[in-house]
Amino acid sequence: MVELTREQLDHLGLVLRELEVDLQGLLSSTEQGAQPVKLKDNQGRLSRMDEMHNQSILVANRNVTSNRLKSVRSAQQRIAKGSYGYCKECGEAIGFNRLRAYPDAALCIECQSYSEGN
Repeated sequence: MVELTREQLDHLGLVLRELEVDLQGLLSSTEQGAQPVKLKDNQGRLSRMDEMHNQSILVANRNVTSNRLKSVRSAQQRIAKGSYGYCKECGEAIGFNRLRAYPDAALCIECQSYSEGN
């Protein structure tokens, strides 16, 4: 793989900053909906169950969003340290096309495939 150019690195850094802002906004906008369901707020048993079900989906989505935000921040730290764009497993350069699709990717395609297969 070819190492990233300065222009590519700058572009991906901007993409990561924008992604971080978007993810933070999503977490902020869904914070109230993730609060525990109050028994007195819902009239019947079914509406309370529906509300609890919807809340569990929202909480699961917030967990995915929170984990992605951590991954984005980790990628930003790798940029600052000069290790961004290199696989954390094998040390090889991660292709620009992969990083364009997944700017927070920490593994090359081969190592990612291996980690998902085990």
